[in-house]
Amino acid sequence: MQIRNFDLNLLTVFDAVFEEHSIAAASERLSLSQSAVSHALRRLRRALSDELFVRQANGMWPTPKARQFAIPVKNALGRIARALGGEPFDPARAIRSFAIGASDYASTTIIPRLIGYVAVSAPLVDIHIVPANRMDIIRLLEEGHVDVALGWFATVPERFGRAKLLDEDSVFVVRAGHPLTSEAPTLWRLLDFPHVAVNLLGSSVGLIDGYWPERGVLRRVHMEMAALEAPQRLGKDARIAVCVPHFWCLPPILSRCDMVASVPRELATEFVKRFGLVVIPDPDGPNVVAVEAIWDLQQDTDPALTWLRAQIASAAATTATGG
Repeated sequence: MQIRNFDLNLLTVFDAVFEEHSIAAASERLSLSQSAVSHALRRLRRALSDELFVRQANGMWPTPKARQFAIPVKNALGRIARALGGEPFDPARAIRSFAIGASDYASTTIIPRLIGYVAVSAPLVDIHIVPANRMDIIRLLEEGHVDVALGWFATVPERFGRAKLLDEDSVFVVRAGHPLTSEAPTLWRLLDFPHVAVNLLGSSVGLIDGYWPERGVLRRVHMEMAALEAPQRLGKDARIAVCVPHFWCLPPILSRCDMVASVPRELATEFVKRFGLVVIPDPDGPNVVAVEAIWDLQQDTDPALTWLRAQIASAAATTATGG
């Protein structure tokens, strides 16, 4: 079917009948006569070679093809309405999907709380998590394939919106019974042991002091900053013996050897609960960094995305207070 030969007005009729399960209710919603709605439905049935809706005792119910068709149509109509400055976003009724760029840190801390909110307030909204460690996550934001990205950002151009979600600091984690647990370790002593580093990109090519630049955005992707900075800070070389691409790779490794890793405090709490690891605070004091959300400002007027960012902010606030 060629789109230029298709009457897009038929999609609004389809959407109304799908939601209302009634030609009469759909006609009232669309301010059309029932005969006009019926005529449009007949045209759409011919175009798609499917009945689409079957009359039953309790209304018009969609065929399998109509159910498959419904969400893409709803999303497409929503995009057109938003482009034209259309109707406000109603989370309780909305059928929509959002894509969020998040690492396993945010997927463990913020995202579960977000899903809890969405499941209650927007039961027909779907959430898709895109790995934030993709090298092209900024391009995906610009092209609208990702709605918001969560992470640690040093520089963000003015074409992006930016909001701090919470402050996070790093601690060291080791196995129970590690030699460092029997003493008050200094940073020098911590660096005597080999480290496991989290490099979210999985590669050090192109990194600038643990940060990855893309399209004007500088984001932190290498988490073992103590070992990286040891030569400058202490005049001492530190050994990064293992690099992994995710935080949740760490516990099985650390529990089997005397290596050390630096992780966000919130994750360290989970590692203690689930794997019996031991936390060693940074001897130099907490190094606080901001966890932020960024988004393309071209999407700033979309009420659905404004709602999504508010839900993310609420989830992050609960994370920060341990709720």
